[in-house]
Amino acid sequence: MSLFTNFDHYNVPTGPDGTPYQYFEALRDEAIETGTSIGWSEVYGGFWVPAAYDAVHEIMHNTQAFSNREVTFPSYGNVEEGTERDYQLMLAGQDEPAHKKYRRLVNGPFSPKSAANMGEPLRATTQQLIDQFIESGSVDIIESFTNDVPARLTALILGLPPEDGALYRSWTHAMSQGIHTDPEGAQQQLAGMHEYFVQLLADRREHPGDDVISGVVHAEVDGQRLTDREVEDFFVVLLLGGIDNTTKLLGSMFWRLGWDHELRRRLVDKPELLPTAVDEFLRYYSPAYTCRLVLEPVTVAGVTMEPGQHVVLGLPIANRDPRQFEHPDVFDPERSPNRHVGLGTGIHRCLGAHLVRMEACVAAEEFMKRIPHWELDPDRRPTWLCGQVSGMQTVSIVFPAGGGYPDSGWRAGRSVTVS
Repeated sequence: MSLFTNFDHYNVPTGPDGTPYQYFEALRDEAIETGTSIGWSEVYGGFWVPAAYDAVHEIMHNTQAFSNREVTFPSYGNVEEGTERDYQLMLAGQDEPAHKKYRRLVNGPFSPKSAANMGEPLRATTQQLIDQFIESGSVDIIESFTNDVPARLTALILGLPPEDGALYRSWTHAMSQGIHTDPEGAQQQLAGMHEYFVQLLADRREHPGDDVISGVVHAEVDGQRLTDREVEDFFVVLLLGGIDNTTKLLGSMFWRLGWDHELRRRLVDKPELLPTAVDEFLRYYSPAYTCRLVLEPVTVAGVTMEPGQHVVLGLPIANRDPRQFEHPDVFDPERSPNRHVGLGTGIHRCLGAHLVRMEACVAAEEFMKRIPHWELDPDRRPTWLCGQVSGMQTVSIVFPAGGGYPDSGWRAGRSVTVS
């Protein structure tokens, strides 16, 4: 039986290192050996899984045959007046010409210049987070750091209180995970998010600021103000894109640096390598799957797909295609060129691509300045979270209390005071 037959991005088998990448490599190898770039999964009623880089790239650029209307599969849900409905994710779930019109409203805050301008506020936020645990000598880096960095930055961009980052994360988790694992709990979370948004909308209509949501509330498309539903969908997709993807990327990055001492020392000594290293993390640990709905009969890589079928683009698999990347299973922090599709390609390339790269560089650089040496806690095994956006869920680390390099009295799992 083909490995593709039971492929389920919400239930991916993990290997000895706790990640699913051994499985992804096996899928890729099967696709190459059999000459089948696109496999069929029987899960969720059936869907296509492109595993080859060229097939993924072609599908992302073919906006006539493949629609973003169902960019998540199965779809995210929401509760409205006691009934479940599907989100039509703004931008991510739109096709042309609507996509271009609405994306134009928010391009400015996510430009390279705007992303660079957020660097200093993010450095200050990063330092504040590190201050909260640096003396302890141990921390779950996901819970206390990599979850908060993107949540706080996204809050600043949207004009929300940064200190409520845990609340925003609970909403994104409900949409990306809970709607499938705990539907009732997720519906309660999303109902609370809707109530929050109603109050936020009323405030921004009365007291607009210079944040993204204020701009969207008072913007016009084709001479018409956006409806409340459209503004809420903007709010939802910016939360999801700003928090979920970056959280998982950062988690996988700090996990890798916790055991790959050579790589960490290299980046500590040469922080100028961080930009290319971050792109390699995006390739090597691509956090997101993206999906398409087939609109018309179309043949890609010798496989014919029919209208109404779904496609789950295997970005983590395609980004290890040896026909595109030399030595694809080797992490090379200086890889160039690095034409990965971890942030998408074509008209739906990630709106926050510049922000993601900036966040990862700043978070890693500031952390390594204060805590240049850390290791995975030998008593707490890291855990991986599968789903539409996947990555490390818990990563406990140990380090010298107060930061800096360890002295002769320090060893992994314990900080020892030497008299």
